[in-house]
Amino acid sequence: MNKFLKAGCALLMAAAMVGCSSGSAPKEENSDVKTLTIGISPDYKPYESLNTDGEMEGFDIDMVALFEDYLKEEEGVEYKLEFKQMDFDNIITQIQGDQVDLGISGFTYSEDREVEWSDPYLGTSQVAIVPADSDIETLDDLKGKSLVAQTGATGEEAANGVEDAEVTGLKNVQDIMNALSAHQYDAAIVDLGVGKNYVENGEFKMLEGSLMDEKNYIIAKKGNTEVIEKINKCIEKFLASDDYAKMCEKYSLSPLEE
Repeated sequence: MNKFLKAGCALLMAAAMVGCSSGSAPKEENSDVKTLTIGISPDYKPYESLNTDGEMEGFDIDMVALFEDYLKEEEGVEYKLEFKQMDFDNIITQIQGDQVDLGISGFTYSEDREVEWSDPYLGTSQVAIVPADSDIETLDDLKGKSLVAQTGATGEEAANGVEDAEVTGLKNVQDIMNALSAHQYDAAIVDLGVGKNYVENGEFKMLEGSLMDEKNYIIAKKGNTEVIEKINKCIEKFLASDDYAKMCEKYSLSPLEE
C-alpha cells in the first residue's frame, strides 16, 4: 500500500472514530416495542371495515387500541398490535403458518377450527337478511331457498342447517350483500351486528329469530397459550371498563349477558 493510500485510510478511520465518539450508538427505532400481528378481514362492518380514506374502523379496531394500553399497564412494556388485511377464510391458515399471531374478525366458536380461543367479548347470533321486497317472512320460509354466506364463517354452517337450502359461500360480505341486492340469492345468513348495519338503509329486512346463538372470540395458533393469556387479561379489563358499554352502544353490538 503506498503512503498516499495509507494516509487516506487513516483519515477515514479518524473520521469514523470522531463520528462514534459523540455518544453511544443510536438505538434502532422502536427496538423496545413488542409487536403482535393480527389477521383481519375489514369487510365486516361494524366489527371492522374500511372508510372512504381506506383506513380501518369499527368495534374491533377501537378495542385493539385499548389493548395496547392494557398490555403496557400490565407488563410495563410498550406493545404494538399491527393489523394485516386478508380474506376471512385465510386468517386461520396464516395463524397456523406463523404469519400472524392473532385473528380478530368477528370470530365465533367452531370445534372444527384448530386454534386457541380467547374468552368471549361480545354476544351475537346468525340471522337471515332478505331484500325489502321479498315475500320471505319467517325462518321457516327459508326451506328450499338459495342462501349465501361468508366462506369459512359459522354463517355458512348455519345456512347449511336449513332444510333443503342451496348454499353458496362468498369470501367478502360486501359481495354477499351486493348479490342479495341483485336478487341472485333469496337470503343472506350473516352476523347479527352485520345484519343490523345493512338493514338501516331500507334496502333489506331482517327475519325475526336466530339460526345460531354465538359469542365473539379472538384466536391464536393452537398451543400458543402465552399470547391468549395476554389477550384474556385485556378482555377482562375491557369488559369491566366504561368503554365497553359505550362501544357496544356506538356500534349496535350485543354485550355479553352476565
